[in-house]
Amino acid sequence: MNILLTNDDGYDSKGIRLLQKLLSKYGHVVIVAPNGPRSGKSVSLTLGEPLQLEEIEKDVYVSNGTPVDCVSMGLCCLNIDFDLVISGCNNGLNISYDTMYSGTIGACLEALIFRKPAIAFSAHHGDDLSLLEKHFDEIMEFIKKNDLLSSEYLLNINMPKDEVKGISLGNLYYRKDQNYFVKEEDGLYAYRYMQENFDEDKNSDCYQVEHGIVSIVPLNKHLFNPKLKEELERKMK
Repeated sequence: MNILLTNDDGYDSKGIRLLQKLLSKYGHVVIVAPNGPRSGKSVSLTLGEPLQLEEIEKDVYVSNGTPVDCVSMGLCCLNIDFDLVISGCNNGLNISYDTMYSGTIGACLEALIFRKPAIAFSAHHGDDLSLLEKHFDEIMEFIKKNDLLSSEYLLNINMPKDEVKGISLGNLYYRKDQNYFVKEEDGLYAYRYMQENFDEDKNSDCYQVEHGIVSIVPLNKHLFNPKLKEELERKMK
């Protein structure tokens, strides 16, 4: 199996290098990743500027583009028929509204356009990825056993912080977040208040990662909602 590995933290981040090692038993792993941090890039791509792709070591390619650019170039320019795209492991969770902004998720959405199955891995901020390393094979076996991979959606996987009590499919929870700005003498500063109590939805990604569950949420690329269109058509009659 050929695996394209990317991220939004840069080609030499701890998370991507750990996944490179963990995935080596599953197939031929090729990294195509940004030359530096690209967090918050979502599905941003580069237009009107030249993109570079350099192999800096065997099977490790670095680009000056976004995570989406990296996936697109990896799938188009390397003459490798990739079977799977994996993004991460992100330095920070990608749950709830984070998924809208995440370059980690954006890379997987690009993979779906190419009809490639994709998995995004994220963990709490910090250098301790021991839970991911310890439970990685268990997570991959869960995916295989339950036949979860598909080119129609991506699997968004988030790791709990302190211990793993289980692995479960989850719902994308919509936190009651607030973005606000504080005016300082030298400019405006953005802050973000994020809801921290998720007890009302025990199947949500937010609740799961706070209670020791590896959360797997399926996400797709479709912005169009046919049921919503049908509802609007009924209103028009």
